[in-house]
Amino acid sequence: MNFLGFELWEEGVQELLHTVEEAIREGKKLHIVTLNPEMVARQTFDLSFRQVLQEAEVLIPDGVGIVWGIRFLERRVLERLAGIELAEEIVVQGEKKGWSFYFLGGEPGIAEQAARNLCRRYPRLRVVGFHHGYFGEDGEVVEDICGKVPDVLLVGMGSPRQEKWVHRYKDVLPSWVMIGVGGSLDVWSGKKKRAPRLWQTMRLEWGYRLLCEPWRIRRIVPSFLRFAWLLLREKFRKKRMI
Repeated sequence: MNFLGFELWEEGVQELLHTVEEAIREGKKLHIVTLNPEMVARQTFDLSFRQVLQEAEVLIPDGVGIVWGIRFLERRVLERLAGIELAEEIVVQGEKKGWSFYFLGGEPGIAEQAARNLCRRYPRLRVVGFHHGYFGEDGEVVEDICGKVPDVLLVGMGSPRQEKWVHRYKDVLPSWVMIGVGGSLDVWSGKKKRAPRLWQTMRLEWGYRLLCEPWRIRRIVPSFLRFAWLLLREKFRKKRMI
């Protein structure tokens, strides 16, 4: 469905896993972006980022604000697909299917520890490489990924850096499926914890992160206001068309 000019994934997790499997089997590039309100707000002034979002093969409604925005504009209920849960579903499916994975991002040691922890949880998981996200030149990292030839590349370097990085090297890298996983590497490594289950159920995971990292408010508030303005503007535009 179209949401503020972007085509969102409307189906569930199982359908997306089927699309991932099809991409790997048929050798098709699949860039998955976990879309949230902050990203939608940013693309209004970051034109290169807008292009990345427009050219990604799959945009999933990750942030709860996206789900609320769709309900506000379209009076439709769309399932939220949490990025970390989706990424782990891909890992689970990959263990069964024998896909190979590469973990990129985080502070030195984080990607490696995340991979080790997931391998303990899923013993048949094939991890062919990992690298931290604190690198200056891309060449060495790109060369390492090309040498390891992973089917799936999980990139946790924060948005918009991770999405722009994947977009820049998508046609060069050997991976078929590439997804930005944000802080998921920190969670898998044990460095950080996800919000308690109650917060997740109440769709207040963003609030928990804000409590744990209050410095985020300086970034979130302007993005929230810009996102809200986009929704209101689109709502009024639709009313004028009626």
